[in-house]
Amino acid sequence: MNLRTIDLNLLPVLEAVYTERSLTRASETLRITQPAVSNALARLRVHFEDPLFVREGRGVKPTAMAEALMPAVRDALDRLRAGLESRSVFEPAHSTRVFNISARDAGAFMMAPALAKRMETEAPGVRISWSQVNRTAISTELASGRLDLAIEIDGLRGADLERQPLLATPYACAIANDHPLADRPMTQALFLELRHIAVSSRREGRSYVEEIVRAAGHRITPVLRLPHYMPAIEIVRQTHLAVTAPLPLVEHAGVKVFALPFDYRPLDSVLYWRRENAEDPALTWLKGLLTDIAATAEQA
Repeated sequence: MNLRTIDLNLLPVLEAVYTERSLTRASETLRITQPAVSNALARLRVHFEDPLFVREGRGVKPTAMAEALMPAVRDALDRLRAGLESRSVFEPAHSTRVFNISARDAGAFMMAPALAKRMETEAPGVRISWSQVNRTAISTELASGRLDLAIEIDGLRGADLERQPLLATPYACAIANDHPLADRPMTQALFLELRHIAVSSRREGRSYVEEIVRAAGHRITPVLRLPHYMPAIEIVRQTHLAVTAPLPLVEHAGVKVFALPFDYRPLDSVLYWRRENAEDPALTWLKGLLTDIAATAEQA
């Protein structure tokens, strides 16, 4: 994108039309007239030599060019908004700040719904972008500003990282309700009989369930390895495989749930952020929300 030949004031219009899929709703979001939106869109079309949006029903849909442009446009606008927003005063109800949080799927499952509910009333203009950044890259991503916060297991190192314990997650074994062993008590011997799914974001190395079993002096060989729990739980519903997963993910998933027949420590999640952002009032507000949500989740 050649910034010398484009009016940067047009980019929020491109973002609004893309988000709303309607020129009318985009004009309401931007608080400008619909003709002004149409004029801005016409200038963008000339610049990019592409229609950008085409009619679809009562609204519009983006062209391939618009789809290709939007990640860079949104990233640029999000960084600009974050940079211009006052760092001495933060008013959640009026902010349009974008926060980027990395979390494993279990952490996002436990935190994101409650956070979204709180923000609906407390900060309707604030946006949260959840992702799962590789554990080895989190420190770099926080340092670069591409991440604001990370929810990860304990052990991340970095001289510029601040951290605080967030929540301890209990784990459980889940099998299908019609599994041939579903009516038997879950003993260590029975657990070792099961055909297991291992869930780990790493391509190699032992998963959490393998570590638990190994600490008890045993060994399992998972028949399937996946990076996320959601597909693993669905596979469990439809097969006779088993998965060891965070209890909040499986207790209402329509599967048979057993306490683990091993002594183990619940997996601790830690909230990480960059030290130089420790006094940022917006991040302080968000960290407070996440801490409150985690405390409520542990009491449930």
